[in-house]
Amino acid sequence: MERMEGTTLSTGLAKGVAVVVGYELQRTFVLAKVDERDSISRADVGLECERMDGALKRSQEDLNTFTSAASDTPSLSAAVELLSVHATMATEIASAVKKQISSSLVGVEDALDSVISGWVNRLQKLDSDYLREREIDVRDVGQRMMRHLIGVAPADDVEFPQEAIIVARELVPSDAIALANSGVVGIVTELGGTLGHTAIIARSLGIPAVSGIRNVTQRIAIGATLLVDGDTGFVTAEPTDDQLVAFAGCVADAKRRSIHESKIASGPCQTLDGTEIALYGNVGLQGDIDQVLERGLAGVGLFRTEFIYMQSKDRPDVESQRFIYAEMAERLGDRPLVIRTFDLGGEKLPLFLSLDRQSGTSNTNLRGLRFSLGEQNLLRDQLTAIVHVAQTANVRILFPMVIGGHDFSQAIAIVNEVMHECGASKRPLIGAMIETPAALFCLEEILELADFITIGTNDLTQYLLAADRELSSAHENVTVMHPAVLRAIHQIVTSAQQCYCPVCVCGEEAGEPEFVEIFIGLGGRELSLSPSRANRMRAAIGGIDIAVAKLLAKQALACRSAQDVRELFSQGGRSRVQNELRQSSPHLLASSP
Repeated sequence: MERMEGTTLSTGLAKGVAVVVGYELQRTFVLAKVDERDSISRADVGLECERMDGALKRSQEDLNTFTSAASDTPSLSAAVELLSVHATMATEIASAVKKQISSSLVGVEDALDSVISGWVNRLQKLDSDYLREREIDVRDVGQRMMRHLIGVAPADDVEFPQEAIIVARELVPSDAIALANSGVVGIVTELGGTLGHTAIIARSLGIPAVSGIRNVTQRIAIGATLLVDGDTGFVTAEPTDDQLVAFAGCVADAKRRSIHESKIASGPCQTLDGTEIALYGNVGLQGDIDQVLERGLAGVGLFRTEFIYMQSKDRPDVESQRFIYAEMAERLGDRPLVIRTFDLGGEKLPLFLSLDRQSGTSNTNLRGLRFSLGEQNLLRDQLTAIVHVAQTANVRILFPMVIGGHDFSQAIAIVNEVMHECGASKRPLIGAMIETPAALFCLEEILELADFITIGTNDLTQYLLAADRELSSAHENVTVMHPAVLRAIHQIVTSAQQCYCPVCVCGEEAGEPEFVEIFIGLGGRELSLSPSRANRMRAAIGGIDIAVAKLLAKQALACRSAQDVRELFSQGGRSRVQNELRQSSPHLLASSP
């Protein structure tokens, strides 16, 4: 028996038999290595480019086959969009490869290897987890074309045993899509992050998945009985009889909980005393709208538009963006679509801006709204598309990383100018993301201008606690539950309420019950979270007592460490808080006997 701890990619519980994936079934997880070839002559360039065109054509045929299969599975709507992105990416890669062949006089295999390596290296340096994990998509597309170039056919379809659990070093997105309707009940890998497309697809399929387990393909034997706990991130190989019995009990409890959550999913989201809490969804792809609608959310509280830019070799034009926003808004109906303008800068640069960085343009070192103001043509195009759609739909604009009244007023002025140029009469609501210490000191001037504000807990926590975002998740004290971060959120909520300005919190913490209870206790009433967490959060909110939440929040603000805050939510800590209320103000307890 071995119990291993990893990172949850997709929640749920699964018991099954291990299918340890080998080289062929994984279709290689790094670009196939070919012997270095001698440089080619100018006369050979045309032939090598034709080989690239042939590999591109066959790769796109593969993707069309996957698209047809995914289209037959409603839960894979996001995967269909992903495959479309892969097709576009393949075309861009092929174009870059042909340029490399012509300029460097190298064979197509070497040129492809060089182009893919360059893209991957750049993506790995980004400070956005979501965008950094797009490098696996690049490798997926690249290795597909490389297989066609060197004549390595994809593995034949494999019939998995019943209740199969895939164990692999890594699964590229197309492999994950191929698991649809295959009977696979779980995934365990060494590599892969929570924001990667493989994780997104696993969640769409409802397959529990755990990653981050080192040497997993050596530690788990073929045919071993596995228990995958996607809720906690634990994987158990060859469990004991007692562990099997305990796991069966957990599965039964999860089924009962799921039935309960499904029953309340269509009802109002409210606390024990009937206080309404608005739940919105965070999305990054058009296909994510399906999850928002299926879970009855109040709308989209945060549409991260960076993906549109990072996957484009050219500057996205007004019409292409307008089409995306209009389609999403139409599906939402009267529900709001909050579009965050592109949050780029620093290491997070799309391909079409890479030359600006190489030329030493100082603007590329900025982030958020300040970067956007330095790229006004790009910003104006995006705002023009949004303003057009906002004339007939409930669309709102959210500016990222607002520093103060100066940059925010500049951005608002551009919106007004765009409206005048378009002849638009309806101005969309305009909001500011509060996620920097500077914004805390400029709250009053920001609130004077904002129609609404959104708290970005991820960046706010990082900057307040002087932490490296990439490494901070492993440190228990770098958390939104740190008293310093909670005090900052308290300041934001209190100031917003005094100005009668709606305030919403977004980020992963919006899906964590303990933080949400504190946020509600501080007066927050709007949350935007991953749609996959909506039903569970709705159930958790239904068990929150406002009086207890207020006292917990008050005591959390007085704590000196994150550990002290966590202690408040222990069984003993919560019992103490409830006893205090019963003794001082028993009439306030909605859950009192």
